[in-house]
Amino acid sequence: MNKYLISTLFLLGMAGSALACNSEYNITLQAFGEGVLVELRSGSPGTSLVVEARRSNGGAVNFGNLCPGYYFLAIGNGDSVNVTQTRYFEADAIYTSSIVMQRGGGNVSNKSRKSL
Repeated sequence: MNKYLISTLFLLGMAGSALACNSEYNITLQAFGEGVLVELRSGSPGTSLVVEARRSNGGAVNFGNLCPGYYFLAIGNGDSVNVTQTRYFEADAIYTSSIVMQRGGGNVSNKSRKSL
């Protein structure tokens, strides 16, 4: 009996965790050309993992089913990418950003994709 109760509680806990992964991140990207690779990364630069990668389409990039946690973007097609600040995402939220890529300035840093 205890074995089944523990298994049921474990599965309910996993189901509750999965339900919390419902946030969205919608980005409007103004870049130099279409099809720019945008990686959503969890963690912080230097210790991150790619959650999902998409190419811009008409300036729009959307990520869904995100769990609570820290995320940032790596933007660019080559080894040198622009990196946004790390941001904490909560459950049940919709986040939006408008990013204008410009040469030589702004609030993003430039890093090697391999260093992320």
